[in-house]
Amino acid sequence: MPVGSQMPLAKSKSFGMAKILYYLPEITYFITAWLLLDLLGSGLFRLLVRPRAKRNWDEAQSSIEASTIQDDQSPQSWLNYLTQSNPTRTEPSTRVRLRMKGIVRSNPKSKWHPSEIKAFFTLQPLTMVWYADITRAFMVSVKATEQYSQSQGFSTRWLLSTFPYRWKKAALPLALAQRNAFYSLAAAVWQPNWWLFYQLNWNEAMVDGLAFTCTMDGQPFFLKAKTNDQQELEELSLWSENWQEWQTALRWSDYRVFQEQKMPFQVEVLRRDKAGEVFVQADLQVTDVVQKGKYAWW
Repeated sequence: MPVGSQMPLAKSKSFGMAKILYYLPEITYFITAWLLLDLLGSGLFRLLVRPRAKRNWDEAQSSIEASTIQDDQSPQSWLNYLTQSNPTRTEPSTRVRLRMKGIVRSNPKSKWHPSEIKAFFTLQPLTMVWYADITRAFMVSVKATEQYSQSQGFSTRWLLSTFPYRWKKAALPLALAQRNAFYSLAAAVWQPNWWLFYQLNWNEAMVDGLAFTCTMDGQPFFLKAKTNDQQELEELSLWSENWQEWQTALRWSDYRVFQEQKMPFQVEVLRRDKAGEVFVQADLQVTDVVQKGKYAWW
């Protein structure tokens, strides 16, 4: 190739670099403003979320009396799970805080996004504050909150940690509140003594899993549980009335003994989309568990 034919390419590269350098101050300003906005928004966001979590934590009854496992009408596999979970240890607590890291997505075809999640649950009253920091792309994050309190479910998404672009509020028995109440109930897997305070009514006619109902705030929930060969609670799913249609589920693994109780440190959230396709919405690793004590934000 003649030497002269490379000249236009070299000039093009030189011109492109000069153009980038020309707009470098504007680019630097844009990046700095973006970072400052996200930092400011994160601070404002936490001013809203933290007090809500602290209020629920402080209002919850601090302790409950120790109870015993009753050999009643519960299936034997459920009794085996309760026994090996050791829910009757002394000084049971009505509170639990979790910190988790993992990946989430909104539908079966969307990309996975790294996320850090903090969750706060209480038993009396039954409440939940769930907070997630989701990294959508480089320098683009979305803050998300889910809440269940006083028989209502709440859901908020914040762009750049500052601007709420989706807000939902629903009273039971609508699907959103049911889902958040289901998450609150399922937190018993990290506080096994809670199962002893729920009124579980078993349906022995169902052969696919352990089917039972649990009534909270006057609303019955239709649930199914599955245990594995190690007598661990492997899955808990929420169904529509009379177990007609599966809605959402939690799947647990990586059980370890923590503070005399056996609990999972890996959790998957399964959802069914509008087309009926079941997919894993979140795959999370529990990195920290606090079962009692004064409120503290990580």
